[in-house]
Amino acid sequence: MTLARSTRSPHYGLMAGGPRNPARESPAISFHREAVVKPDRARILAEGLITGLIGGLVVILFYGFLNLVTDRSFFATAALLGAGLVSTARAGGAVGAVLAFNGVHVIAFLVIGVAAAWLVLYTERHPTFVVLALFAGVAGLFVVMAAFLSFAADSGVQIPIGSVFAANLLAGAAMGAYLLRAHPRLWAEIRDHLDSEEEHPVPR
Repeated sequence: MTLARSTRSPHYGLMAGGPRNPARESPAISFHREAVVKPDRARILAEGLITGLIGGLVVILFYGFLNLVTDRSFFATAALLGAGLVSTARAGGAVGAVLAFNGVHVIAFLVIGVAAAWLVLYTERHPTFVVLALFAGVAGLFVVMAAFLSFAADSGVQIPIGSVFAANLLAGAAMGAYLLRAHPRLWAEIRDHLDSEEEHPVPR
């Protein structure tokens, strides 16, 4: 009796849809898998940190210039919002309030930036995800606005909702522009996906 010889590739487990048993995975395949995944993680982290810094800086500059236009100090808004985070009774308390609020503010944008970088990378590889990605981006904008307004209300500071919307919209646009510049293939893949749908419409 002749046994049929398997022609399955040793890297079958790395292919989309292929089964994988970590216990039986060879060291070579495991090393290859780590070599593929680690650059993605490093790229997401690097792009996410830059994206978050861009968004945070845009909001700081927006309110800084808005304060200057209204004859207040550049960091007046940050000082008011940060007053609840540190004690302003002692000398240098205002500076501490500005640093505390801007620190929390930047950390929040860094987290948002990493999430946005992952979302863009995933969408670049899966163009069909673009609608959900856009929905997530818009939803994220309103979540950030709601969180900011809630924090301001808890701090007893009245912030016009129009300025909050404008600041976050500018921040989102700047962050999106950087990520699109970092992923030039994204729009090409989205256009290819849309063109394929026009050529082969889903029957109704």
